[in-house]
Amino acid sequence: MSLLKKGAVASAITLYEDALGIADATTNTLYVVTVSSKNSQIIAGGQGLGKPHDVAMHGNMLYALVDTGIAGVSTTDKKVTPDVVKKDKEWGSLASLVSFAGNLYLLDTQKSRIWKYVSTDKGFSELREYLNPDTLPDLSRATGMAIDGSVWVGTSDGKIIRFAQGQENTFVSKGVEPGLGSFLLVYTSDAADNLYVLDRDNKRVVVLEKDGTYLSQYAWQGSIVPTQLVVSEKLKKMLLLAEGKIYAIGLK
Repeated sequence: MSLLKKGAVASAITLYEDALGIADATTNTLYVVTVSSKNSQIIAGGQGLGKPHDVAMHGNMLYALVDTGIAGVSTTDKKVTPDVVKKDKEWGSLASLVSFAGNLYLLDTQKSRIWKYVSTDKGFSELREYLNPDTLPDLSRATGMAIDGSVWVGTSDGKIIRFAQGQENTFVSKGVEPGLGSFLLVYTSDAADNLYVLDRDNKRVVVLEKDGTYLSQYAWQGSIVPTQLVVSEKLKKMLLLAEGKIYAIGLK
């Protein structure tokens, strides 16, 4: 990260096709790196942006969760719109920002809700609830969220939760040896055929079919403690964020 900017530290990552969006909460800066070529550029930063806590990307827009709401930045002309979504009084503690089909989703671990903002011709809609009124999951231990049409949530107590059309769908992993640990992060997308589970306790990423069937796993011996992962099956690359750095694992 220091090659992009002096003192830079990666604090959150997101992937859209070949573009890796990176948030740097230390210097309040956003970057975009082309994964295949490693070309990189600073997209936004400074007081006009604020401190980015998480990032999401769709098309040529990079979105950052900041203290005042959600800021949007065009990756083509670097124009910053500081309040594409303003902070709502309904928000509790937000653990994840995801963009899917142009819409924005927020994982709220304090309220155990998933907030949705629908993309419109004039920006984004008012706050909506993704979950059905009779769906009341406990998301207080959620570690993050991924969306491929269904919404996937990992937890710090060993669960993988799947929602479809606002309702919880049972998901059980099959054939994983040894069994999954307690702290799980999940990643998938509509461009990915599989589900990737970061099993931090066992220093590995487990690859599952989306019905839960075990496919493979990637393990490491070092002491890194990843906090996020993204995967491009097309580029055959898995990227892990750990301690301000980004590590790559080639998919086989």
